[in-house]
Parts: sequence; C-alpha cells; structure tokens
Amino acid sequence: MKRSIILFLVSFMITAGIGGGVYYAISQGLIPGVTLSKTTPGPEVATPTSTEQPADNQQTEPTATDEQPTTTDSTETTPATDDGIPSKLDPTTTDEPTIGTDEPTEPAVDTPTEPATDQPEQTTGDQPSTTTEADTTPRITLTLSETANSSEHELALKAREALRHEDTKAAMDYFVERGGITPQAAADLLKWAEQNKPGEVVEVADMRRPDGNKVTRYRLKSENGNEDILLDVVTNRSGICAIESATPAPADKTAITADCDHITVSEGFIEAVRHGNMNQARDLTTGEEISLATVAGLCMVFEEGNFELRKDKPIRNTFHNDDFAGNMVYVTSSADQSQEAKISLELSRTEPGWRVKAVGLEGLLSSYENSANEEGGRYFPIVKNPKGGDSLALFFGFNEADLTPRSLRQLQIVAELLKETQGKLNISGHTDDVGSERYNLRLSERRADAVKAALVGFGVNAEQITTHGLGKSQPRRTYTETDTEQTVDYIRGENRRAEIYLDFE
Repeated sequence: MKRSIILFLVSFMITAGIGGGVYYAISQGLIPGVTLSKTTPGPEVATPTSTEQPADNQQTEPTATDEQPTTTDSTETTPATDDGIPSKLDPTTTDEPTIGTDEPTEPAVDTPTEPATDQPEQTTGDQPSTTTEADTTPRITLTLSETANSSEHELALKAREALRHEDTKAAMDYFVERGGITPQAAADLLKWAEQNKPGEVVEVADMRRPDGNKVTRYRLKSENGNEDILLDVVTNRSGICAIESATPAPADKTAITADCDHITVSEGFIEAVRHGNMNQARDLTTGEEISLATVAGLCMVFEEGNFELRKDKPIRNTFHNDDFAGNMVYVTSSADQSQEAKISLELSRTEPGWRVKAVGLEGLLSSYENSANEEGGRYFPIVKNPKGGDSLALFFGFNEADLTPRSLRQLQIVAELLKETQGKLNISGHTDDVGSERYNLRLSERRADAVKAALVGFGVNAEQITTHGLGKSQPRRTYTETDTEQTVDYIRGENRRAEIYLDFE
C-alpha cells in the first residue's frame, strides 16, 4: 500500500515539473510560432500561424481572414450559364420535360462578409447582389388549366410559351436543355417566329410508327395569319415525349403542296368540304373512285349539320406505308357537341402527292340519319344510282313539290359546280306508295321540274338539265307488315324525293 502511494506521488511530481517547464518556455517566447492569448478571456489557446514567422520576442494577433464564417447551403444560388438560364434543373423534375416551375424561387439571404485579402474591395454598384441576379434571370412560367389531353399537348403549349417569352432565344435554349424539344425543331420554331406571332394550339392527328413510338401532331396557328407551323411530338414506349420536328404550313389548310403527307392532305380535304369548297375538295382526290356526287353530298351534310373536326384527336391514322394510308376522321356538330360522327379516308400516293382515294360514310350516315331537325327529319343526300355511281337526293313533304330551305341550300352547292363545267345532269322525281300510280307519276314530274327551276334560278344553263318522273316505281326503301307505324312513316319520307345524277364524263 505504501509502495503504491509513493509511486503515485513520484509520477505526479514528474508530470507537474514537465508541465511547468513547458508553460515557462512558452511565456518567455522560447518556443517559436507559439504564443499565449492575453486578450480573450477563458482558456488560452495556442494558434499556429501560416504566414511569415514573427520575431522570437513578438506575439501576433489572429487576423480576420484566418477564420472566416462560411455561408450555409440555404444561401447558395444556382450558377447561371452565359445566357442567364439556370444550369441546374429543379430537383423536383420528373421524367416529363418541363420548363421552369410554378413555385417561386427562394431569395438568397444577404450575408455581409469581409473581402478576401487577395481581392480588391468592390462596391455594391459594381457587384450585383445574389437577390438581384435571381430576380433578373429569365424564367418560363406556365399555368395550365386541367385538360383531358396528355403531356404531348402540354409540350406543344410550352413551345408556344417559349416563343412568347421576352427572351425567346434563352427560353428556347432552356427548353432544349430540359429535353422537351430537339435542337433542330427549336431552330425551326425560332426562324418561324421571326415572321409570325404564335397563337392557338390545335390538335390535328396521331399515328403509330412501326417502331412503336407514337406521333401526335399539333398546329400552332399564326395570329397574323401568315403561316402556321406543325409540331410533331414523339412519345416513346416508356412514355417520354419531346417535340421532334416543326414544319411550316400554309394557314390555308386547303393549300396542299406535293410534299404534304397523308395527314395534312386529310385535314385539307375535310376543311374544303366543311366550307363547301367542292372544287378544292375534288382536287384533293384521285378523281377516279370518288364521284362528284360524293363530294357534293359531303359538302351538303357538313353545311347543314355544322360539322367540324373534333377537338381531341380529330384524325387517327389506322395504317400507312410508302404508298397507302388510312385515316379515321372524327367530326362533331358545332350546334350539338354530343352529335359525333366519323368518316374513313383511304389515301394513295400519286404524281402530285398524297390524294384521297376512297371515302367511307357509314359512320356519318348513321349519325346523320338518327338526328332530326325542324324540317321533319334528315335524310342522307347521297344515294346509289341504278346506272352506277352516286346521286344526290333532295326530299319533299307529303304530297308536296315545293323545295324546303334545306334543299335550296343544297342546290346552291350543286349549282356552283355546274356553272364551272359543261357537264350534264339528269333529275328524276319519285314518290311514296300512297295514292294512285297516275297521281304519283304527275307528282314526281312536278318534283323534278321544281329542282330544275331552282338550278336555273341559280345560274345553271337549262340545256344541261333533263328531267323525268318515275312515280312510285323505284322506292329507295320498302317496309314490311311487322314494321311500326313510325318506321313506315320514315321509310315513306325517304321515298318522297328527287335524285340528281351528275354525269360529267
């Protein structure tokens, strides 16, 4: 026990002696580069210097640059590229390419710091603050209302917003950086915007490529009406989409050129029909399989039903290769959006470019015949002629030979065509099965004569027209004993007609 105490005391004395010696040496400046702080209360701290060595008997005070407080991560700002567009992407960005963010950026906190020893001091006017730089950085903000369309439509809208930005070039570069548009498409858009003001974005069509990628086309209209531009948005199998190409197109959709594809030709054909431009519509067909009656009948139906292309996916491609394509066209009535119909178009590549080869009217026929108006019912104006081909049909009321306002509007379309040609047409009158044969024969003749008189009144040469009455001998449809009274009345209404056979060969 005594031995342990003796050893402890000896160790303590040795340690105390060494510590005292070191303290004395430091206090007397015998150890170069190490001093004791006499200005700061509390424990004295030895501070090694990293610059010039002081004299042996000289103490140095710590400088402000030796220990400098650093800015925390919350005050760091995103570096900008040469054009002022942020080079870092928003960490909340998803796979879908977007521009900017709807959330406001957090302003940087102004933290006063002393200038570094090797940098000249700068005034506030020479060096803009972080807050000012963030406020002047070009940004693209986009507020979208909810729509039923997918992100393809959103990209088309963002392309328009980029063109409307105060710094168009910087905004489009940022759009490219985010992967929303290819560099070539961006360059084409910027060139287009030099002469055009971006307006409404309208969806045109969608198609599927052999590799499985989907292409959705939009038409960015020009507000000053000079030239539109078509945007093709490609979506891959993973759902990632980007604007692949931007192709200028005439604002007049019917102005088709040889390099237009089958989608643009389909759009132009429907546009011509919708505005009753029968000659323009006929120019966009092969001129073989589609008769003038079909084109004229389509013009009549669109005019009466106020049909226009559906807003969402109006044209859907069903197949296409180098020489043939099939498109389904969806239309709605501007008077009743719930009244929807479809038309199938078959197109082929010809010497002047893509042209409409065949028109399927089954979907339009069903929609048209199932609707009714104040004139007592709609009957499809295109009928099969016994001689082959199609004829135009105009319908009459029971025991009447007077043309309805609807029939007069339709005859105006036919008259415009006849005035520009030397073609012949034959008009045949028909009746239902009520009444005697002799009475119905006379009534059918009166109906044919009424149509001829209207055409002549619209400026058609009377020598181009021949007429004859067929009474009730050639009904369009017949009924059975099991049909309801309503069905019988409808069928009889279809038989009270005059048919116009256009023979322009």
